[in-house]
Amino acid sequence: MPADTSFSAREWLRYARQVQLPEIGPEGQRRLRRARVLVVGAGGLGAPAALYLAGAGVGRLTLVDGDTAALSNLHRQVLFTESDVGADKARAAAGQLRARNGDIQVTGVAAPLTAGNVDELVAEADLVLDCTDQMAVRYLLNAACRRHAKPWLFAAVDRFAGQLALFDPDGACFQCLYPDHPAGLLDCAAAGVLGVVPGMLGLLQAGEALKLLLGLPTPSRGHLLLWDALGLELRRLRLRRDPDCPCCSTAGRAELPKAPGCAVPGADWELPPPSFAAALERGDGALVDVRSAAEFAGFNLGGVNIPLDEVIAGDPRLGDRPLLLVCQSGARSRRAAERLRAAGCEAVFSLRGGILAWLEEHDAH
Repeated sequence: MPADTSFSAREWLRYARQVQLPEIGPEGQRRLRRARVLVVGAGGLGAPAALYLAGAGVGRLTLVDGDTAALSNLHRQVLFTESDVGADKARAAAGQLRARNGDIQVTGVAAPLTAGNVDELVAEADLVLDCTDQMAVRYLLNAACRRHAKPWLFAAVDRFAGQLALFDPDGACFQCLYPDHPAGLLDCAAAGVLGVVPGMLGLLQAGEALKLLLGLPTPSRGHLLLWDALGLELRRLRLRRDPDCPCCSTAGRAELPKAPGCAVPGADWELPPPSFAAALERGDGALVDVRSAAEFAGFNLGGVNIPLDEVIAGDPRLGDRPLLLVCQSGARSRRAAERLRAAGCEAVFSLRGGILAWLEEHDAH
């Protein structure tokens, strides 16, 4: 890479349209070249965000994602192709970005963000983008960014809508907005999403990130932006700092390792697809699909359909046999199993990863 004060002919040609803007100019382009951005999640949000950050010339991008690309990702995760199915998302995405811009440094970290690596990753960045759909990771990022005084951009999608906010080190934090894990919150695999919605939110993240790095006004700072794809509306709500927030108040220590109230998957009653299939083949329990009736009609593995909001202990449709619960991604069936087990039904099991994991295991094409 050329000295910081100069550009190569290729760089000058690549960024010509951008450098022409008086608000950016050569010095703004240098600022982008010096910038270090951490993108957590290389999926529906992270793919478009990273594409445009790389295209704009952000000098160092680090992508963190512990997942592998799946066929069900391709309708919205625009960095991947069918040939990437089964590959590490972070490494595949990093390779795509390097192929698009050889003048920047892109690192792919094929591991989930955890309490063990979050501080090192956040400390090395100038700005962090949360492009996950996991509340526990957001609380983890929120605390780490407070400790290291780093700004971070939050985005989330739900069906046809999305949210965006920029959290500054000295303003309201994520836990001021969500003191506890919101009840009933589902990820996009469970709730569904129109593919362009995370694309739009990822582009908004990239736009706000570039403006922040360039020192331009960022409307998301101190505000929660609400975008509705169906109504084509964008609203902005001011965020208020919670004086009693355990993360950012005077007494807060910003040391929360995970989201308060977040259930941790992986219980022994969550069966991976091979174990679930074996239990079905042996007739170890009754198969219950807890998705909506429309989802069940569209595709199912058999059994009886009882939507999550109707699942209660003692329902005669459940019978008195052990239960094998299934849904789209494993989130709703886990919730139903937790509900039934709390009511005293111990012989209840959930398919880990849901129908999506089942189909991947059984090589659906």
